[in-house]
Amino acid sequence: MTRVSSQTQAAAVSAGQPSAPGAPGIVLSAVSKEFPGHTAVAGVDVHIGAGELTVLLGPSGCGKSTLLRLIAGFETPTAGEIAMAGRSLGALPPAERGIAMVFQHYALFPHLTVAENITFGLSVRRTAKAEMGDRLMRVARMMGLEQLLDRKPAQLSGGQQQRVALARAVISERPVCLMDEPLSNLDAKLRAEMRVEIRALQQRLGLTMVYVTHDQVEAMTMADRIVLMNAGRVEQEGTPEDIYARPASTFAARFIGSPPMNLIPAEALQAGPAGRLAGLRPEDMHLADTGVPVSVKGSEYLGADLLVTLDVGGTEAVLRQPARHGLPRGERLHLAWAPGALRLFDAGSGRALPHETTHSSH
Repeated sequence: MTRVSSQTQAAAVSAGQPSAPGAPGIVLSAVSKEFPGHTAVAGVDVHIGAGELTVLLGPSGCGKSTLLRLIAGFETPTAGEIAMAGRSLGALPPAERGIAMVFQHYALFPHLTVAENITFGLSVRRTAKAEMGDRLMRVARMMGLEQLLDRKPAQLSGGQQQRVALARAVISERPVCLMDEPLSNLDAKLRAEMRVEIRALQQRLGLTMVYVTHDQVEAMTMADRIVLMNAGRVEQEGTPEDIYARPASTFAARFIGSPPMNLIPAEALQAGPAGRLAGLRPEDMHLADTGVPVSVKGSEYLGADLLVTLDVGGTEAVLRQPARHGLPRGERLHLAWAPGALRLFDAGSGRALPHETTHSSH
């Protein structure tokens, strides 16, 4: 299948008629997408809440961008249905779905000014000049672009270009906005600033936003709800707090969290029989006078925190503690953990086992 360029896609999405006010929800039912020799999305069932920011999270190749393209209409599902506000999107082209989209590479027209880029979709729809001017100034003030309207994209910084792309989406007054890794080209400081701006914009306008990223920090800090994907399927769905505290699988446990959850054979922690893995978050572990014998293999100083690498029965585990406590000393060190912090997983399937009461220390 021939791929459509980001600029052409942006024009297609921007060219349709504005949707009625109010942000609708989106329901994906048994959605699959197959390409020759490859299944990109397999039987996905997801409910994207109206007015919420939902993040599609996962590693490269997990199917999250394909899923976003299916919602936008740039790809057609092999099976299943996508509905918005109770209406099937199957027969609707991108321009008629009432959706705005922001791309990873901004999709700005280099020969147009900032003002012309922002109002491009309105021009295609032949919006009256007076209305277009009013909406332009309102959005430009909102995005801090008033002094840049006469510039070309090449004269802007990466953050400014991203704001132009956001402004073009906002000016369309669509209640649904799709974002495909929009911050991946920015440096770390600017990414952090733009995360705050995008989240504030989404909440202020009440948009239903679907945001694709492989960055779990973006997902954890921005999302109302996370859909964690793995190999074309939904691995886990829930709030950031739910997925962090109660991962449904070893994949979720290791993908979410920095450092990720430690996975240690349960028998090494005296927490269960062989065939199980015990999961502990680094901040839930501490060194004590009694407990599971451990030894220190190294440490990493992070300013406020100290990450201590431990040997736990032949398995490495990372403990997070305040740096002011210093590196633990002594030959007889023991590991303990907070009550209720330990999670058990089946070592074969990787799926979480029903939460059981385990010793908080030994």
